[in-house]
Amino acid sequence: MRIDELRTVGDDELSADIVIIGSGPAGLTIATELAGTPLRVLVLESGGLTATEEVDALADIENVGARRAQSDRVAGDRILGGASHTWSGRCGLLDDLDFSCRPWVSGSGWPIDAADLEPYLARAAEHIGIGYGSGFTDDAFWQLAGRPQPADALDPARLRPYFWQISRDPVDPFDCKRFGAHVKDLVAPNVRVLIDATVTHIDTDPEGTQVVSVQVAGADPQPRSVRAPVFVLATGGIGNPRLLLASRRNAPGGIGNRHDMVGRHLMDHRCGAVGALDPAVADSALERFGKYVVKTPHGKHTFLHGVALSPKIQEAEGLLNCALWLQEVPAEDDPWESVKQLLRGRGGRHDARVAVSHAGLLLAGARARLIKHAGLPHKLDRIELRCMVEQLPNPDSRVTLADRTDRLGVPLSRIDWRVNPQEDTTVRRAAVLAVEEFARLGFPAPTLYDWARMDSELPLVLTDWAHPTGTTRMSADPRDGVVDTDCRVHGMANLYVAGSSVFPTTGHANPTLTIVALAVRLADTLRTFA
Repeated sequence: MRIDELRTVGDDELSADIVIIGSGPAGLTIATELAGTPLRVLVLESGGLTATEEVDALADIENVGARRAQSDRVAGDRILGGASHTWSGRCGLLDDLDFSCRPWVSGSGWPIDAADLEPYLARAAEHIGIGYGSGFTDDAFWQLAGRPQPADALDPARLRPYFWQISRDPVDPFDCKRFGAHVKDLVAPNVRVLIDATVTHIDTDPEGTQVVSVQVAGADPQPRSVRAPVFVLATGGIGNPRLLLASRRNAPGGIGNRHDMVGRHLMDHRCGAVGALDPAVADSALERFGKYVVKTPHGKHTFLHGVALSPKIQEAEGLLNCALWLQEVPAEDDPWESVKQLLRGRGGRHDARVAVSHAGLLLAGARARLIKHAGLPHKLDRIELRCMVEQLPNPDSRVTLADRTDRLGVPLSRIDWRVNPQEDTTVRRAAVLAVEEFARLGFPAPTLYDWARMDSELPLVLTDWAHPTGTTRMSADPRDGVVDTDCRVHGMANLYVAGSSVFPTTGHANPTLTIVALAVRLADTLRTFA
């Protein structure tokens, strides 16, 4: 793909058949899927090849809701590659239950189901850098991995096994895939990427039913127009509603907001450590509920084994979806981090000394990787029992516009993120069940922190996980959401939205696999415009 800066491009070059706003995993997946088609595709990215404070400041927010890990800014996505620049590479599948209308979860239910996404998951896996797009979680993992299923099974009425995959970069095997790093190497003569190109307004026809152009600005704040027959908005769970709401010249309430739904139902994943396990006694627990290295059609990939609440107990006790896992926290002098730096050519004398002084651990790691096909043993500071819980869709948890603007004149996002007692109850119940199941199966059980116990009145020490979701939710009825089942904005002829903002619910799973599967699905829809 060709990459140019906005300032170097003439006005006569600011047009295409499809304009994609945002170059994160969603935007770049769509662009890559459309490579080689007759369609001229233009990707507009607010950031550049590296992050800068001036551009990052365009993502400043005004936080008036619950405490967030980064209270004054959206996590670093103003760069080529978007959120993939900072993500951890962890990928999970939504459960069938997540798509269902659950009577005990108000606002739940997608207008599509898991089967509608299944055909796109394998292609999504290739974009993300994982081995399999589906069939890798629950008890299906053991057959896929060619391993015997453990005889000491979890109680299926309480918990079930859950597996995540860790993305692997095609060039750097020690890192997850950074989408932006590979743009220049993609063969796509019909796709062009403009960096330092911030969209400040979406212009519609007088009736507000069709996008005519978008206003874009770079180092020079003077806006320029980009025209196309079709537009895709892919700027994240905060950026998408912000731009729709700020584009109000022909739509006073913002684009797609006839029913006051843009920005509502803001969700995230509440995440954190709920207990700890002593590393000195953790070997058997980590051997079972730890990392597995599996040979896949796309190379060797790492899988992480955790547990999740069973659908049965969620329904019986009115709980949300929640998963837990053992998180190894390496010590500061963990030799594997030094080895990684040395192999990347970035290490120094300190890294060499650390590696030599821990030769025994490194040999044990090589044996674990090559013979047992397990994760590398690290020198640990501690082992945490961590959880990730879905949030209740709440229309009062929302993104609106602040009175303050950025340097380009776009109003900042005003974030009123709400949490719910049902989430707290779910986390505490899931934590207790995990400890009980570890003990029942004969593994050393984590010790829960005081605030995570069922009878605790202390606040849960959890925060968001930079997974803003739900703010342009998908719905069959325009009164209930912002986009339809094709991710087209209700009432708009040629504006589509990509990313987690279209999710009606979050599940407990990290969202990127679903984001990219939906992007592949949307790309197939856009092919019809050729």
